[in-house]
Amino acid sequence: MHELPPQVRRDRARCVLVTAALTLGLSLAAAGAATGQEEPPPAPPEETTTSTTAPPPPSTVLLPDGDFGVLPPGAEPPPGAPGGPPPGEAPPGEPGEAPELPPELAVVVLPDPTPGLNAALAAIDVSAAERLVAQAGLPLLGAQEQTTLARLARQVALDARRAAQARAAAAKALIDELAVNALMYGDPAGLDPLATPETLEELRDRALRDIVADHVQDGFDRTLAELGQAMVAEDDAGRALTTAQRAEHGVEHAYAVARVELARAIQRAREARNQLGPTILGPTILGVDDLVSWYRTFYAADPPVAPIADIITAYLAVGAEEGVTGDIAFAQAILETGGFRSGHAQGFNFAGIGAYDHCAPTCGFRFADLESGVRAHVHLLRAYADPNLTSAQLAKPPNPLVAPERVGVRGCCQRWTALTGVWATDTQYDRKVLGIYRLMVEIARARGPQQR
Repeated sequence: MHELPPQVRRDRARCVLVTAALTLGLSLAAAGAATGQEEPPPAPPEETTTSTTAPPPPSTVLLPDGDFGVLPPGAEPPPGAPGGPPPGEAPPGEPGEAPELPPELAVVVLPDPTPGLNAALAAIDVSAAERLVAQAGLPLLGAQEQTTLARLARQVALDARRAAQARAAAAKALIDELAVNALMYGDPAGLDPLATPETLEELRDRALRDIVADHVQDGFDRTLAELGQAMVAEDDAGRALTTAQRAEHGVEHAYAVARVELARAIQRAREARNQLGPTILGPTILGVDDLVSWYRTFYAADPPVAPIADIITAYLAVGAEEGVTGDIAFAQAILETGGFRSGHAQGFNFAGIGAYDHCAPTCGFRFADLESGVRAHVHLLRAYADPNLTSAQLAKPPNPLVAPERVGVRGCCQRWTALTGVWATDTQYDRKVLGIYRLMVEIARARGPQQR
């Protein structure tokens, strides 16, 4: 079984949550003290439930914007990576071995990563909003072009209908004139437009006069048919124009909405550094490829418990199902398990559930598989964030050990910053979790949206 180095083990802070009676000889009172559900009775000195060993100075990374990230425990960043040696230099010490620090060394207070993290997340929001505006702009140009073409087609159809109407009117006038002449004079004297004078001399014969009348009538019928076709074409062109205009209006609306969201994202970015830290409940920002890329930067190989891509996929999928920020939960699991290499991780316990200070890794719960371990972690986070949560509201039934009805601090912590002193006794717990997550965000931003 893989264990954390001494530095990391001292740096861990055990979870405060509801527990069942532990089977390792701990008393029920001690278990209750670990859960935070009841007021713990006085514990013997050797079984204290709060840390008495000051954690060693954490490793921080200075980021380009002047803020700090936190190196994950057990990290082995390669040369040139955040927190690693300069390019061309080998990392000090043996791979995977954390340097020993004297216990009397003063604790270094971590800088607050929240302002920089908020700004980085806001920058991701702005980039996403800019991409949406660009994507909405392309259909808008196409829709405007289609409207222009439809308008031109309708104008052509309108001109054709008017021309056909004029021809039909002229043919009708000729028939009227022929009918008047035949009625009054028995003579088609008004046929000059149709024939030469020589032909008119021949048309005095009645048979020829009938032929001419039929010819004129046929011409009139043809003009009426052409007029009907022109009117149908005009109606079709009108409907096509209406359809194109509606499509253009819909695309214009989508483009306007995208522009409004971009303006809001820019405004949020301006105010980001003054806002509170991220909430436990909410959407995940980073994707599987982002987090795999981050992990490969700091750890040379997959965890013994499972391929890292499988672990990340589980956290993002379960987080999405339960409405929990799965990418930050993954960062918390990195801190709790030293990159999924601790004894707890071997039991698929990725958040120190059921453990408390000084007993790791001999105490804590064990779960059957990767999915159940991740879901127990996410269920517990949701219970911490939602004061009214019940088991029936979860996407899947919870493990009885972490059922929300049994969590005495249910609803205590809407934000990750509130977990310090509740989930763990480490006074810098939230700064470590969010500092690790800040590095994840920065590496995702460096990869760019085209790789995400």
